[in-house]
Amino acid sequence: MTRGMPPKGLVRKALSRVPEFREFLLVEELYESSRRLVEKHGDVAERVEVGESRAGLPVEALILRGGEEKTVLAYAFPHPNEPVGSLTLEVLTWILARDREFLKGLNATWIVVKVADVYGALLNEGWFKGPFTLEKYLLNYYRPPPYKQVEWTFPIEYKTLRWDKPTPETRALMKLIDGWRPTHLYSLHNSYFTGTFYYVSRKPPAHVMEMLAEVPRSLGVPLHKGAPEAPYMKKLGEGVFTMYSIVDEYDWLEKHSGRDPAEVLRVGDNGYGYARRANPGVFAMICEVPYIYDDRLDNPTRIGIPLREIYRLTQERGRENLEEMRGFTEKVDPHVSPDNPYYEGWREFLEYLESYDKASEGWLEEKPGLDKPATVAQALHAYMTTVWERMAFYSRMYKALAYEEKRGRRVPPGLKEEALARMRRNLEFFENLVEYRVIPVESLVKIQLAAVISTVAQSPA
Repeated sequence: MTRGMPPKGLVRKALSRVPEFREFLLVEELYESSRRLVEKHGDVAERVEVGESRAGLPVEALILRGGEEKTVLAYAFPHPNEPVGSLTLEVLTWILARDREFLKGLNATWIVVKVADVYGALLNEGWFKGPFTLEKYLLNYYRPPPYKQVEWTFPIEYKTLRWDKPTPETRALMKLIDGWRPTHLYSLHNSYFTGTFYYVSRKPPAHVMEMLAEVPRSLGVPLHKGAPEAPYMKKLGEGVFTMYSIVDEYDWLEKHSGRDPAEVLRVGDNGYGYARRANPGVFAMICEVPYIYDDRLDNPTRIGIPLREIYRLTQERGRENLEEMRGFTEKVDPHVSPDNPYYEGWREFLEYLESYDKASEGWLEEKPGLDKPATVAQALHAYMTTVWERMAFYSRMYKALAYEEKRGRRVPPGLKEEALARMRRNLEFFENLVEYRVIPVESLVKIQLAAVISTVAQSPA
């Protein structure tokens, strides 16, 4: 390889080195791999502890020095139920350490955090090993409340929003951002029922955009054809959206909700929002890949129903979900402790969903361009998102009640079993409607690896 090798050549070379992963690595396995890497390649690699986690274990970073033109900060487990990025960074660090020509050719210093949310990752480890199934995932799923999420607790002062309560893991990332002022920032996420999609702080060149589409399609996970995750996200191309921060959500809520957004959000900024204060020119990317995929998510056939009507129907279903969740929450609430990790912050999140729903209603009536017929992909994604929401809710309630029983608290007979039965009914409904397949883990790793390498190789500091 030479420094002049085009991004496509670099990507092809890296993807040929991705092993056939069948499962995810545990936190300790990831840390042990980093120790071995530094033992073997200590001339270019260093392992540093950058902070403590809520779990009591350190937040670790690997530093690989391959040049001074760029400084790349990449982190995985931005949310603890999203482990694919940890394997992407596992592969990437070993490629960089073993192939000095590759490392020097990218002319960058790499700061790599394989596990950003250590505490949450440990609580998800029950589904990391063995074949992936939706039931195993749901029954071992943990996601913290927004105010304890590593990705959403960076300090921010914006209009009425004031947040200065970063989690210990967020403080570790802040230390790296403040110390290194990265030119490139990568937060590696997983979605649920979507195609591949990206958020970027600026649009990559055309040939890189082609690669961002070509690699996922070749691996059976084409670019996302449904709606973006939130209405305020702007589309740059198929499956590519502008990078966002809490400022974008604040402004949207301010315009559409009729409330002070600071009363609704009660969270901080994300990594990009914080990093652009340290380096306004930072190139940032989020790469989202799903665990499962239905080929109809790539179907552009028009179904004759306006997209606005699809969104209205989805919104109505979301309100039904909200009422159902609120009712079941009232039954569970007296029997769980405030520090229950599977339950904490749930009532606050319900309030957020209600405010978000009201804001979406106003946006839906004003948004131009929604009167064209929806596609199969758009309709399927919109509706099944509401089913997924119910599955995740009841799995959370089941886990919360099981947690209380495990530590000796009495739970009313049948309540935990009712939560489990409701989760399974929704899962059965989902599996009857969705013709999904589980994506091989190595395919997901290749998609994220291609995104990182192609944009680092192309994008200047």
